[in-house]
Amino acid sequence: MKKNSFVILPLFILYIAVFRFIYLENGLSLIIQVCFPIFAGILLAAVLNPVLVFFEKTIEINNRYISVIMTYLFVFLMISIVVKTIAPNIINSITQLSRDIPKLYRKANSLFSFFSDELIVKMYLAEIAQKLSSLLTAIINNALTKVIDIFMAFANTLLSIIISVYILIDKENIENWFKELSGLFIGKKTANDIIRISHILYRNVSSYISGKATASLIIALLIYIGSKYVIKCPYPVIDGMVIGITNMIPYFGTFIGSVPIVLINALYAPQKGFLLFILILILQQVESLIIDPKILSSQLSIKPLLVIISIIIGGGLFGPLGLFFAVPVAALIKSIVDVYMLKKLNKNVQIIDKS
Repeated sequence: MKKNSFVILPLFILYIAVFRFIYLENGLSLIIQVCFPIFAGILLAAVLNPVLVFFEKTIEINNRYISVIMTYLFVFLMISIVVKTIAPNIINSITQLSRDIPKLYRKANSLFSFFSDELIVKMYLAEIAQKLSSLLTAIINNALTKVIDIFMAFANTLLSIIISVYILIDKENIENWFKELSGLFIGKKTANDIIRISHILYRNVSSYISGKATASLIIALLIYIGSKYVIKCPYPVIDGMVIGITNMIPYFGTFIGSVPIVLINALYAPQKGFLLFILILILQQVESLIIDPKILSSQLSIKPLLVIISIIIGGGLFGPLGLFFAVPVAALIKSIVDVYMLKKLNKNVQIIDKS
């Protein structure tokens, strides 16, 4: 009876806590807000783990503490170089664009008035132009607000870094503890399968993200070079940055990012907008035919058709986040299905051999 009471009491407390958060207003958002440093620390450790492995396996640093220190020094060095070289150009481009918004709005208004003689159509087109202007202004204001929020969230960032350090230092013991704890509830065999799926997923997704980030960086640099030196667009840094970020979404990302920058450059000079659209179209085809199939098929071991279906479903259900995480989630589902099919196949083979 005493043993049962010791088990029932924690379960009752857990039930009360979950029940309270379910019926508490913004309960889920509160949980996410409180646990954000933990989630961020786990994600940061997962991102930095390949760098740690590089120092331990390639450089052959046998001391884990030294390897972790070298990992963070390397990352901080890369971030400082990027911030020092790229950040001033981004700020200058955003500032220039914010100054040109009223002029672009007047051009859009006059352009719409030239092509439209009906009053109702003019009103709708003017409203679209005004909303576009308001959207660009809001994006700039939100960007500045986010910069301020980053400084305000310094404590959470520092806490996340500390958590990621401890995870990297003790990652093998954490994995063994999780395996033993899971084995108590779901069995050792199932726990081992979960760990194996996690390793496969982590390896595939990390390879996919690094490969896709490299491809996006190449496309962003090509867009920047073509925009600045060939077409001579007014905001080449913004052009390359927008395409580079949205290009992380396979197949459709480049077209999503091209809409705002082509419109902005077309308002500045129609021929520049048209030439930029042609440049983006050419580079997108090169990437889709040569780069993306190799990255998505070889790194994630999933077919392009499954990638497209996952992007459509993820974007339709969860919006922008769904677009970015659709492919890794599809890889997770495929990994689980593959392991399940392999287990079933092995069981069938054993049954046939016995018979």
